[in-house]
Amino acid sequence: MTDRGIPLVRWLAGRTADELAAILARRADALGPTEPDDLADLATRLQSRASVTAALSALPRPALQLIEAVQASGGPTTSVERLAALLGRSSDDPELGATLAVLAGRALVWPDGVELRMAAPLWSAFPRPLGLGARAERLLAGLPADQLRAVARALTLPPARGRRDLLTGVCAALADGDRVRELVSAAPPAARTLLTELAHGEPLVAVPPGHRDRPADDAVGWATRRGLLIWDGWRHAQLPAEVGVALRGPDWRAPFDPEPPGWTLTDVPVEAVRREAAAAATAALDQAAALLGLVDAAPATTLKTGGVGTRELRRLARAAGCDEPRVRLWLELAYAAGLVGFADGQLRPTDRYDEWRAAEPADRLSTLLRVWPRLPAAPLADVRPDGTPAGAALSRDGTGLTVGDLRTALLRTIGDLPAGRGAGDDGELAAALSWQLPLLGGSEPDTRLAVLAGLAREARALGVVAHGALSTLGRALLADPGSLPATAAALLPRPLAGALFQNDLTAVVPGVPAAALADLLDAAAVRESRGGATGWRFTASSVRAALDAGHDPAGLTAALRAVVTGDALPQPLEYLIRDVGRQHGRVRVRAVGCVLRVDDPALGAELLRARSLGPLKLTELAPTVLASGRPVAETLRVLRDAGYPPVGEDAAGRPRIERPPRLRAPVPRRPAAPHRPAQPASPAGAAGAAGAAGTAGLVELAGRLLAGSAGPAGPPRTGPTASAGRPRTGPTELTGRSRTRPAEPVAGEAEALATVIRLPVGAAADPDDPLPVVHRHARQLQPDERRRLATAIDRGDPIKISYRDSAGDYTVRIVEPVCLDGRLLVAWCHLRADERNFALDRIESVAPA
Repeated sequence: MTDRGIPLVRWLAGRTADELAAILARRADALGPTEPDDLADLATRLQSRASVTAALSALPRPALQLIEAVQASGGPTTSVERLAALLGRSSDDPELGATLAVLAGRALVWPDGVELRMAAPLWSAFPRPLGLGARAERLLAGLPADQLRAVARALTLPPARGRRDLLTGVCAALADGDRVRELVSAAPPAARTLLTELAHGEPLVAVPPGHRDRPADDAVGWATRRGLLIWDGWRHAQLPAEVGVALRGPDWRAPFDPEPPGWTLTDVPVEAVRREAAAAATAALDQAAALLGLVDAAPATTLKTGGVGTRELRRLARAAGCDEPRVRLWLELAYAAGLVGFADGQLRPTDRYDEWRAAEPADRLSTLLRVWPRLPAAPLADVRPDGTPAGAALSRDGTGLTVGDLRTALLRTIGDLPAGRGAGDDGELAAALSWQLPLLGGSEPDTRLAVLAGLAREARALGVVAHGALSTLGRALLADPGSLPATAAALLPRPLAGALFQNDLTAVVPGVPAAALADLLDAAAVRESRGGATGWRFTASSVRAALDAGHDPAGLTAALRAVVTGDALPQPLEYLIRDVGRQHGRVRVRAVGCVLRVDDPALGAELLRARSLGPLKLTELAPTVLASGRPVAETLRVLRDAGYPPVGEDAAGRPRIERPPRLRAPVPRRPAAPHRPAQPASPAGAAGAAGAAGTAGLVELAGRLLAGSAGPAGPPRTGPTASAGRPRTGPTELTGRSRTRPAEPVAGEAEALATVIRLPVGAAADPDDPLPVVHRHARQLQPDERRRLATAIDRGDPIKISYRDSAGDYTVRIVEPVCLDGRLLVAWCHLRADERNFALDRIESVAPA
């Protein structure tokens, strides 16, 4: 039987099935891996610190402001009237009611009679709510009775009969704003200045160790003797919250911004959006391909601490013709897509890169776009989410994990704009997003705005947003990522299979070259330009490289004729190929003690006499056979430098095909995109799926939970008037995954709401279910943490764990579970970049990654 005496359980039991289903949809993390047994089990999950922090991260600014104001009231409850007075609003203010409805719809703040209750973890959500110190009652509770009586005398209070009356009287005096302001106005100038600074800044001041027993005769001592500063037990004197509010003036009110900031919209024709998006996507694809080609030719050296450092970024930026932030973006996307990886201290292409390079432009672009929303970094932002300057690319820490939620919010916000309208300014757009998700993207407002502006630049660079409006690529990315290839194919210019060849030995493709055409021209010519038109130049060296790579003169000429647009292949180019082909192979190098074989004895004699070939120390073995004293590779290089184009041969006399070596790294163990199973893991997970079926499943689950909580008073209300009088509208509803801190037990209610693992009646335990094993070996974890760990093991999802090793040292790691081996969790550790074993009984906490 559900314990209906617990406040949250009692309030949940009074909801309709539709209302409870809406709460479950917004707090979906409370549904897995198994559905709640009853309302008490659900209340436990909703009150866990990890779940509450996840919900907190997705709240808009006015909802967070209300939570901070409620926390500042001191608790354990407050009233709408006190909250409204703190905000400077009336108790029936519609905006206040709407924001309270948003919090109630997530079971974070809810009414309990005439009072408001708040989820237990939220009472410590802000270190200094509203910038105020602790309440006077809490600070004075530890003060000795004689010092408390001295404070009362200094405040000219009448004698009290006992400590409780004395404490009540002092707290009431400090809460009297007029009395406090009058007292401070008569204070010595130094004390008055100190108290004013503390009221508007950090409400703490350091005091010497003996201050509590014998306050000094200074500004701090004067304020301490009157209770305006109270020793907090940590070598600090603290300004009570009531005193801080009083000194801020009678007109001061806690901040409350229920209206989102306005931003400028511009008229944008649909065709202009399409053209701009197509141009940006084409440029993005061209730059990414150029950069990865550079990494293929010369792998980037990585730092010892991980990532690609500034020196390498500058080298790649100069060679690719783009700036360093763009290099960071393309590297992040390539790594997330599995196109590059780390090996032997270098960043190298993987085998997947070869497939990507050979694909059509639409498929290549789709590969990059699919991984963009969840990139764990903001490469185009001027600063990182922790406020530090942008540094190495592909360096990982926890500060960048929230930007994925911001990208989704960015696209949804722009996607909700009226047709034909676009966001006119990145700064205004960033301010609007900061209002919607103020806890993501950085703790400081300026940092958050800089990160959001960087995400907007990313969206424009990829063609997802153009002229401040969502392009067809952006809409496909939001609604149906599977349709990206078709959408990209319709947007991008059609790849060209032919090139314009000119008499100056150049070839131009006035658009996007097809993959086969680009490969052919790259093999036989030097690429000189990129962008709207791509140009190549044929030289003797480039043609020789093509012949060295296995082409023969006739075959190369035929291949180039097949891709000519317009007239025939220019004669100068044919002559060049013919001349290089005639010279190519006249000298053949065989790798048998480095022997040179020539067709003409006169040529052999010429080689022997050539001064430029002196380093080879050539000797004649026969009129057409010479021996070199240097290795094969060096012999070939010296001959080529001297103007003799040789051909290498193997021991059997077969020509050696010379191609640049391809250094490949293994594909990253897991792609950066989060693992999402095709089917939900439980009925609760299925109920949380999008669509009508998911909504129906949540309503059904809510009905079962409510039916199980019904006591003698009868079944819960299900009609439309079940909650009449409560406001039903509020600020914009937000969705998104959030990164949370490790879970902790909810103070005061954890024992009462403790849950156990249950199976349906008559059901047999699944031998592959990790939950019983986790429950048996990880009893130190909270129930919701055990469920979260079991779900991660079952799905292979990354999670964050706090782990204590055999030496007693603690570390926080992100791991990707592989399997269970008895009491050991086998997982891929991101910190060690290797597979590790973790004892289940040493895992201290579990949180989403």
